[in-house]
Amino acid sequence: MIYYCDEEIKIRDLQEKDVVNLFSWWIDKEINQYDPRAIPQNSKQLIEECIRYSNIFDLEKMNSNDEARKYRYFIITDAEQKPIGFVNFFSIDKDRKQGEIGIIIGDKRYWKKGIGFKAVNVVANYIFENMKIDRIVIETGETNEPALKLFRKLNFVVSGENIEDDGFRFIVMEKTRVSAKREWL
Repeated sequence: MIYYCDEEIKIRDLQEKDVVNLFSWWIDKEINQYDPRAIPQNSKQLIEECIRYSNIFDLEKMNSNDEARKYRYFIITDAEQKPIGFVNFFSIDKDRKQGEIGIIIGDKRYWKKGIGFKAVNVVANYIFENMKIDRIVIETGETNEPALKLFRKLNFVVSGENIEDDGFRFIVMEKTRVSAKREWL
C-alpha cells in the first residue's frame, strides 16, 4: 500500500527486501547515538544480532497475521524508490487505544531536510483516521534534541510520564486524536 507520494518521497508498506536497510540502520552508531541499546562491537556480536534481528523481522514485523505483528512499518523512499528511512508504530494497546511511534531517517543525506516532519505527520494522521487509536506516544532520551524538536513541531506535548531505565532518562510525549482534530480544522 502507498500511504503518501510527492515529488520528493513516497511512504509505503514494509516489504521483505527492506530487512537489509532496516538492519543496517539498527546497528549504525551515528543513527542510534541517543539510544542506550548496545550496538554490536565485534563480528561475533554482529552475527548474533543479525540472527536475532532476522527472527524478529520474520515473526513480529512481516508476519501475515496482523494479531501476531507487533510493529507497523511505513517505509520512506526517495524519488528513485530507494529506502531512506521509516516511521514505525508499535506497543499498540488496543484496549487503551494507544501506541508508540518512532522514526529513523537512515540515509544521512536526507537529515535536516524536513522529511521526518512530513513522514511522521502523514503516518500520525493515517493512524488517527484509519485505526482505533486515540493516543500516540513517543519515548526518547532526554538528550535527543533532534527528536524532541521534531515532535514539538508536530504538536506532541510532554505527558509527564517520564521514565528512567538503567540511569538513562526518557522523555514521554503524546499527541491525541482530539488535539490532532483541532489541527485539521
